[in-house]
Amino acid sequence: MIAERHGQAVGFVYCSVGEYHIGSDVLLTTIHNMNVSRTIRSSLSGGKIALGLFRGVKTWSKARGVKEILFHVTSDVNLAQTHKLAKRIGYKFVGGSYVETA
Repeated sequence: MIAERHGQAVGFVYCSVGEYHIGSDVLLTTIHNMNVSRTIRSSLSGGKIALGLFRGVKTWSKARGVKEILFHVTSDVNLAQTHKLAKRIGYKFVGGSYVETA
């Protein structure tokens, strides 16, 4: 999904629907990447755009019979702000990501 403001792309979310790797008959959405433009990310408009993207994912997921939505955060950009938003809209923290330089 792409969020636009005045004809300009200001955010996007990339997600997919599938089953758990070791299960069946339970569909889930995985949000692989969500981004709001750096120029408005910390503004009130940035928050509205992020919430709109989350609502879009939820609507899209419900139409496909999804039971859970997984939101993967794999960058260290505004991590505390992202965590606060996710918890405020009902997401539970269930793990973490680790990185090692090669």
